[in-house]
Amino acid sequence: MQLDHFDKQILEILTHEDVNLNELSERIHLSVSSVHRRIRSLMDQKILGALRRNLNYQKLGFALHVILQVSLSKHDSDTFSRFLEELQQIPEVINAFLITGQSADFLVEVVAKDMENYSDVLLKRLGKIEHVSALHSSFVIKEYDVFNCGGLLGKI
Repeated sequence: MQLDHFDKQILEILTHEDVNLNELSERIHLSVSSVHRRIRSLMDQKILGALRRNLNYQKLGFALHVILQVSLSKHDSDTFSRFLEELQQIPEVINAFLITGQSADFLVEVVAKDMENYSDVLLKRLGKIEHVSALHSSFVIKEYDVFNCGGLLGKI
């Protein structure tokens, strides 16, 4: 799909700000219905995912933010699918990525209230999933918002 100027503006604004349709419409000088149609089209074409709000997990009481490297002992689509189904049952898991080029198969993003909560998630739930062979935790010290959609969209 070829993105036009308006599509690029929509993506740029939605990437960095939490705005409603009316404000977005005013800022890019299109009607609300046109903006809505464009967003729906971007979502239908899988260019834009579901519009979710970023939660501040720390303010909600989740003091630990962890990037967990997970290695599996089997490497096939059924094993990966079952692993992802199990992850969806753990509320502290907020994101997962299938990766290559590392000793791990997945990077899993986890939030926890404290070390005891994280230990429970790690040892009693994640570690019990079939075919999990190794778990390596990296604790996030500080998160930075460095995403620059505008620069990337300028290359399209």
